[in-house]
Amino acid sequence: MVKNLRLLREEKGISQQKLADMLNISQQAVFKYEKTASEPDISTLIKLADIFDVTVDFLIGNGEIIQKSGALNAVMLTESEIDHVKQWRTFSENTKEEIDKLLFSEKDIAHIKLWLTLPENIKESIDSLIMNIKNINM
Repeated sequence: MVKNLRLLREEKGISQQKLADMLNISQQAVFKYEKTASEPDISTLIKLADIFDVTVDFLIGNGEIIQKSGALNAVMLTESEIDHVKQWRTFSENTKEEIDKLLFSEKDIAHIKLWLTLPENIKESIDSLIMNIKNINM
């Protein structure tokens, strides 16, 4: 099951047809892979991993490491995610520690997974709320 194909394709600005042409398959096959109605064979998975510079594990949703090279690639981050990183760097060490406690306690790992599935407008609303809280605490 290819869980991250659509995300990767859209991040690179590649149409289903263009990806199909790159793989020498039909656009319908790409559509089915994205909708998990069909699964690519291993050679197609490897080609997809090469095209997007990710691991096969990431493609099928079994891996945390998204890039084979391990380097940070802005193509893999949304604008909102880039803004999060920039904002993170402005926080004091105490603020970072408090956020880490909230995000990375074992019971809240599910919240992180949920965050990743939220629409951008919801994430932006939460970001605004966090910024307001930060401004109050300053």
